Amino acid sequence: MAIYPSWSYSQSRAQTFDECLRKYYYHYYGSHNGWNSAQGTEEQVTLYRLKQLSNLYILFGNITHQMCESVIRGWMEKGAVPRTAFLETAMKNMLNDSYKESLHREVWLQDPKNRVMLAEIYYDDEVLPERIARIKERQHAVVHNLYRTAVWRELQQGKARIVEVEKWDTMLLHETKVYVKMDLLYRRDNGDMVIVDWKTGKEGDFSDQLFLYASYVQEHYQLPLEKIEVRVEYLMTGEHEVYRPTPEDIDKVVGNVGRYIEEMKSCLDDDYYNRPKPESFFTPMPSRRVCGGCNFREVCKYRAV
Repeated sequence: MAIYPSWSYSQSRAQTFDECLRKYYYHYYGSHNGWNSAQGTEEQVTLYRLKQLSNLYILFGNITHQMCESVIRGWMEKGAVPRTAFLETAMKNMLNDSYKESLHREVWLQDPKNRVMLAEIYYDDEVLPERIARIKERQHAVVHNLYRTAVWRELQQGKARIVEVEKWDTMLLHETKVYVKMDLLYRRDNGDMVIVDWKTGKEGDFSDQLFLYASYVQEHYQLPLEKIEVRVEYLMTGEHEVYRPTPEDIDKVVGNVGRYIEEMKSCLDDDYYNRPKPESFFTPMPSRRVCGGCNFREVCKYRAV
């Protein structure tokens, strides 16, 4: 059992680093080895469990991505097109099952990695009924808007060939493993490759991560940038955004990743082993926005209330 976690970079890691350094410590270091209740400390086990908490918005986003993946793979492998009513019912059942599973705390405590526990239920949040109502409204929209996207039309009309669907891979930047997982990558008849990102949140939610994906496609598939398109599909509204990454975009995001890596490594006593400095070094950064939805509010005495 490794004493310290392996070192890597991801967009979600950078986001947590920006939100709160104490949360960052809990998630990436304090929880390490907490999956083994026989060998991990009580604190590690607790933090590991809290790290696994989900919430309704994350759950809905994950289920929507699963729905999109299922539809794309079904079309790719069998030429099948599921009815919208079927997809809505499937999503509703998955959401309901996750809600019911979250009611059994003791079962989750024994296997937090493979069981669902919604933070709204775990912490008995007052926002639960309001969020359930919002999610119910969104189910219909995301299913119907998927079939209205230009992406779906291109695939159905045979104008594109699917290359990757929800495939994990890595690239190396600044001597650091960077994780890559595109929602969808396909190649048009003219040789262009299109990176698709499904969004279930607000419009304008563009992330530098997509330029990292473009850099990965450029390197992995030996493709010039002018042949790469980034397409963000907002399934809630049916809107979309299209980008053609430039060398300046790639240089900027690679530079940003380098700065994050440098700052993250400044929090280490040993960057070879990824050994963190003491917990006290990771300064709490309380705010109502972050603390209100933080998985670790049970153990953090600095949370904003």
